[in-house]
Amino acid sequence: MQETDKRRLKIGLVVAALGLAGTYAGYRVMDRIGPVLSTHGNEIGGSFRLVSAAEGTVSDTDFQGRWMLVYFGSTHCPESQCAATLKAMAGAMDRLGQRARLVAPLFISVDPMRDTAEEMRAYTLRFGPHIFAMTGAPNMIKAVTAEYHAPYVRHEGHDGDYTMEPSPRIVIMSPEGRYAGTIQSDSSAEQIADRLTGLMKAQ
Repeated sequence: MQETDKRRLKIGLVVAALGLAGTYAGYRVMDRIGPVLSTHGNEIGGSFRLVSAAEGTVSDTDFQGRWMLVYFGSTHCPESQCAATLKAMAGAMDRLGQRARLVAPLFISVDPMRDTAEEMRAYTLRFGPHIFAMTGAPNMIKAVTAEYHAPYVRHEGHDGDYTMEPSPRIVIMSPEGRYAGTIQSDSSAEQIADRLTGLMKAQ
């Protein structure tokens, strides 16, 4: 082998080694920071891909063209909080009548270690057919809560038990995927329906 060929081979091996090192470093960085989401230019809200309690994987684009009510909680949440909020969200859909088809009420678990798709399905069936229940990998849930400015806070209990803090508000996203505002999670069905009606009329 000529000297020129040897030199080219050595350079090629060095370049290949550097490329592999860079790729490995990239994977390590991604593993540490979790999934990268697109905010679509929103201060609040962004893309997601989660596990639906009924239909396998689901993403934000599946709800394009509908108003999204995004609420974060868990099946182990006190009845006076998460259950009351979901009941109000479902009641708001009943009050909206035909306009309810323009709305997607989302319940996203902040307790993915305990809230399987089956658990979420059984829990939300109590509130009728309107609620879309979702869970996912812990790193994705953490990323989504950050995008929607919802708490991802674990409160330790006794004997290894714990609770996850539910969101104090419901985020409203427009049919175009833009942030449209919030409403307190302790709002009544009438208040939620009135807020959505006002947003629909203003669009």
